[in-house]
Amino acid sequence: MVVVGNQVGANYLSKLTPVDQDITKEQSEECHLLHSAWNDLTKVWTLPVIHALSLKQPARFNELKRRIQNISATSLAERLNELDQRKVIERKVYPETPPRVEYALTKKGVELSVILGSLADWVMKWDKLSNNTPRANDEKVRAAVRSK
Repeated sequence: MVVVGNQVGANYLSKLTPVDQDITKEQSEECHLLHSAWNDLTKVWTLPVIHALSLKQPARFNELKRRIQNISATSLAERLNELDQRKVIERKVYPETPPRVEYALTKKGVELSVILGSLADWVMKWDKLSNNTPRANDEKVRAAVRSK
């Protein structure tokens, strides 16, 4: 992926403005694909939905809603729909009365869950509070709040 200093962002990617460097069409398309995927995956509630499904699957809607604290039914439905469209999860409808719907990670989703597990390990390594010592960011936030 080629990144040019002041030309990173949605504006650059959406217009595909020519840059001073020689960037191939393939490289530009790869950047667009990566940024699109990152933007989708980092939407609010997307990662918690994937995590909740990775804990135990298949899972039904209300079961997922109970696993994810404070998520609204609307947000959960939107994220499940988006993840289904991206083929990260699969939605299976059983022809019963009333219909039973279960969600499970696809092979693509399981692979993503493993990657997110590595990210979780990284977060625990670098962001976990040790010996009750506040992180630098916490101090910056406290200082900013005090100054207001």
